[in-house]
Amino acid sequence: MVFETLLDPFLRPLLALSPFWAVFIIAFVLTLAITFVYKYTTNQKRMLELRTKLKAMQKKMKAARDDPKKLMKIQQESMSLNMELMKHSFKPTLYTFIPIIIIFGWLNAHMAYYNLAPQQDFTLTATFNQGIKQAELTVIPPENISIAPNATVAVVNDTASWTLRGDPGLYKATVTVPNAGSQEKAFLITDERRYEPPMRRYKDSAITSIALSNEHVKPLNGISLLGWRPGWLGTYIILSLILSILLRKLLKVV
Repeated sequence: MVFETLLDPFLRPLLALSPFWAVFIIAFVLTLAITFVYKYTTNQKRMLELRTKLKAMQKKMKAARDDPKKLMKIQQESMSLNMELMKHSFKPTLYTFIPIIIIFGWLNAHMAYYNLAPQQDFTLTATFNQGIKQAELTVIPPENISIAPNATVAVVNDTASWTLRGDPGLYKATVTVPNAGSQEKAFLITDERRYEPPMRRYKDSAITSIALSNEHVKPLNGISLLGWRPGWLGTYIILSLILSILLRKLLKVV
């Protein structure tokens, strides 16, 4: 929450853009920063030497396939060079890991789902252990929320759903099972791109989970990659891989 507040003045304007362009801009800025950090915190000359030697050893290994002793010796030398290369590559990670995790936290809080909009229907669904027949929903504050068709419903196939709508605000929903206890779930109705985590799971309870019907954000606008429609994280990974290749070539990073 602290880091989200610190990042909001800088990143919140991106929420006015489409999800794709918001993720693209963040991916570009992060990838560019990581590339610069990588270039100026590593010994580029030594890394080029290591990569050149490794390529030469790969050729030697192919030529020595029929000589096990020679092949093993080359493999040991290659492993030593790979370890040194990994040590060089690990250093930039120490500088970039924490900032990336903080920004990812902000993205997950704003770009994983769409908000629950004021005066638009959404669904709250609870799942239960077997044998539960009835459940009741109460919401605080109640005066700004309507529940259709009613607060008490039958549990069918271990689930029960309520259709809600209301004014902007932060609410607390309580699902109660007669003689078996209750569980709470917060939800936020707002015009802004903010939301409470859409699902909460419960242990050792007659109620196993409570979920909201926030729609997943799909930044690629319905484009399917072999049946996969990535969210913000998948889109970020795809974009950062492409951008990293381009920026490394442009900035001549080994």
